[in-house]
Amino acid sequence: MIKKFIDVCATEKIFDDVHKILIAVSGGADSLALAELLRSSRQRFGFELVIAHFEHGLRGQPSLDDAAFVKNFSDERGITFVGGKGDVRTFAAEKKISVETAARILRYDFLSNARQRLGCDAIALAHHADDQAETILMRLLRGATNAGLSAMKFRMHSDYGLLIRPLLKFRKADLENFCRRKNLSPRLDMTNFITDATRNRIRLELLPMLETFNPALVETLCRLGTVAAEEADFLDMHTEKIFPTVVRNNSIVRAEFVKLHPALQRAVIKKFIAQVTGSAKDFGFVHFDGIRKVLLNNLSGVELPKNLRADLKHERLIITNNFYRKG
Repeated sequence: MIKKFIDVCATEKIFDDVHKILIAVSGGADSLALAELLRSSRQRFGFELVIAHFEHGLRGQPSLDDAAFVKNFSDERGITFVGGKGDVRTFAAEKKISVETAARILRYDFLSNARQRLGCDAIALAHHADDQAETILMRLLRGATNAGLSAMKFRMHSDYGLLIRPLLKFRKADLENFCRRKNLSPRLDMTNFITDATRNRIRLELLPMLETFNPALVETLCRLGTVAAEEADFLDMHTEKIFPTVVRNNSIVRAEFVKLHPALQRAVIKKFIAQVTGSAKDFGFVHFDGIRKVLLNNLSGVELPKNLRADLKHERLIITNNFYRKG
């Protein structure tokens, strides 16, 4: 297991320019295995380690016990420990978001702040092949496009800093077996077994059922995610090249747009929206295709989220704010 871990990390160049790593450890089997594998390979790669744990305040005493367990795990191995906590439910209510989303935001904010404060170059996350498959299947069910099906990457620069995921080629069962061989006793979060959340239902019900049709489903979904990511990168590269020709003065030039392949058309629209509005996060396929139909069929325009509208005037498409139009 350790040899495979080192080989994967070396091949994928996961630790390039990484000298100090903040490991996100929940206390479960996945993150304990990650911490132990990083500890066992740090001499090979020459990095320092810090273990971080965020207590979400959602499960009462078991949650506090998880935090104490992770601190003890760190102390026994002589690894610096940093802990944090938050009131997830209050934050979720204030922001009018789900508890799951609130937990993720607070956890990543804590990890980002800890990384900067302690001078770490990267945050190590314990996502593995099963997580990858669950994510891709969940996005597929929600109607994601090719870019949306892209797999998580071993290295990703984000608003939180460099995120590394060394376990993406490992199955969850392998990590649990590794913990047993190392006499580790992972904490068990019982909320992971409650089928009231979409991801839990996919993990506990849908994936096992689909594996009766294809026992290699996890590997198949991971391969789909990898190919989708590579194709999305390729499309992004070509979009960057042709974008200045198609988009001028904050407008899409219809005569240039209609020459493009449909895949490039949608990519240009997505990039155009992000450029004009600051983010394409709240826009989906139906909005991109709505704008595309306006341009292809020479229509007047289409309504968009965030009180916006796409208007085609004098062979150029612009995005306007309905608030000012109505005013």
